[in-house]
Amino acid sequence: MVFGLGKKKKFEFKCSSIGMNCGFEVRNASSEEELLEILKLHADKAHKMTSIPSDVIEKIKQNIQKK
Repeated sequence: MVFGLGKKKKFEFKCSSIGMNCGFEVRNASSEEELLEILKLHADKAHKMTSIPSDVIEKIKQNIQKK
């Protein structure tokens, strides 16, 4: 019997993990791409950022948790 096959990783991120004074969290995103799309919407609505700078995207990617 094999356990764990087919179990998909979930992607999580907290804005505070990159030093933002923000309590927003993404949990259970199905992919890194989905997580980044959610963060783009959050950045626009909550922080009035029309785009996320590439250096911040890299920090985000370095701090994504895969569970």
